[in-house]
Amino acid sequence: MCYIVDTMTREVTQPTTTGGVLEERWSSPGLLLALLGQDAMGRLRNALNAHNLKPRQHYILGLLHDHGAMGQRELGETMGVDPSILVTLLNPLEADGFVSRERDLADRRRHVVTLTAAGQRHFDSATRAQREAEDELFAGLDDDQRRQLSAVLVALRDNLASAHEDACTPPEATEDC
Repeated sequence: MCYIVDTMTREVTQPTTTGGVLEERWSSPGLLLALLGQDAMGRLRNALNAHNLKPRQHYILGLLHDHGAMGQRELGETMGVDPSILVTLLNPLEADGFVSRERDLADRRRHVVTLTAAGQRHFDSATRAQREAEDELFAGLDDDQRRQLSAVLVALRDNLASAHEDACTPPEATEDC
């Protein structure tokens, strides 16, 4: 049996119909993934918002944590965001003292973005909040089920990425790839 999750109240109910097209749609893997994805994103966004971060700002801090200082252009390319969007994400992080941007002494056209000590502490705190939100989201699953879910989602992600790469090989390659 499928359940409906009200994303505002987190109330779980059963569909009011039995059998038929509606119940089939409520058990559709794609639809369930989309609906649960919305709920998961809301929970994770709320956890990060409590730390005055947007999900992409948390991603920036994570990239700098994992890879060290990065050129601003490289950071934008890694994230897949337009330079103007990246600037709107970096400005508040810099104003709050979580990152610093300095011109590269070897190439004055290049800006290097570095995670500060305050940014590292803030990233750690926000990451703990994100993990707590995930723990709440997956509270009904045991450790084995969580590992299985993770493996299935990674396989799905990798398959979709591979299909996208295959579609973007010449001669079919387009500017969208």
